[in-house]
Amino acid sequence: GQGQGTGMGQGAGQGQGGGQYGTQAGDAQKQQKRTRITSEQRNQIRNCDQTADGVRKQARKMSQAGGKKFNAGEAKQQQAKIREGVRAMEQEHERLMNGLDPAQQQAFQERIRNMNQHREQINMELQNMDRELGAPNPDAKRVAERAQEMERVMNNWRKEYKALSSETE
Repeated sequence: GQGQGTGMGQGAGQGQGGGQYGTQAGDAQKQQKRTRITSEQRNQIRNCDQTADGVRKQARKMSQAGGKKFNAGEAKQQQAKIREGVRAMEQEHERLMNGLDPAQQQAFQERIRNMNQHREQINMELQNMDRELGAPNPDAKRVAERAQEMERVMNNWRKEYKALSSETE
């Protein structure tokens, strides 16, 4: 049992080093070359991340409101706030994406692809949540699970913004 634990620890450490981006030396060098962005773009990334964090916190709050205290009306209000947050974030994200020049688009293409996936996922989760809350008697446990899923998607999306920040100068 113990040996397995240390093996996993090492693996995780390696993953953070370079494994995540591919192990070839050429790839590692490409990572070293930071992409220049303007201070305005840096602010946009920060704003996107902060908005995403707000959505994440809201989703977390919603996921914790299950159990005996569950209130469908309250859950619907929280869902509306999450939806507003996602919309604000999408606008901010669009602004950021539209401002990228071709070289930046090229450099960030993998991040952009990942973020587009997260965007699809969060919109799917919003629809799923609408369905849950649209039921005559929303199931607190299912609502909590959906909210946790939203929180997870937002965490992943935020990782992409953090990576963007760290790969730029």
